[in-house]
Amino acid sequence: MQRSQAELIRLLSSKQLKQQIWLSQLLLGLIAVVLASFLFNDWQDIVALVYWNFSDWIIFGVFSALMIISLDFLLMKIFQKNWWDDGGINQKIFQEGSYIGIILLCFFIASVEEFLFRGVIQTNFGILIASILFAVVHIRYLSKVVLFIAIIVLSFWIGLVYYWTSNLSVVITLHFLVDVILALLIRSGRFRHAS
Repeated sequence: MQRSQAELIRLLSSKQLKQQIWLSQLLLGLIAVVLASFLFNDWQDIVALVYWNFSDWIIFGVFSALMIISLDFLLMKIFQKNWWDDGGINQKIFQEGSYIGIILLCFFIASVEEFLFRGVIQTNFGILIASILFAVVHIRYLSKVVLFIAIIVLSFWIGLVYYWTSNLSVVITLHFLVDVILALLIRSGRFRHAS
């Protein structure tokens, strides 16, 4: 009898799930580096995508992240749990482990995914392709309508922020803050049903 992906994931421990995430992110990072080496003239073009602009960082990075988290909480209040729950996977991933480990994992995820999807793919192929690929990579959300719509909207929002700012540090901050705040709430036990 063949098991579904969700069943297989539920069999893994929190530590094993984190290891799988690290491996998948390393693979995405490798893909990003290989693609970037073909799509950019030189690495200076890539480095130019990361710079400091305090107002963009606050408005588009920090404020956007806080708004997204607020909307996430609102969705959880409006819709029944079975409409937005990811099967308890995020709960299982982040309920254990050190706070530093969770922060580092969230930062690595945000950095790798934004480098690949905004820095490499969106810069070269546009917001539509980058946003759709970003949503597809988050495959576990595809079976839940509310989660799938949320990840599509989030993906296009991050794409728009990158389009407006042309700054990877802003979208990495936005992505990191969304992930780390929800993850730390789960880890602290204050939030049991994060999507």
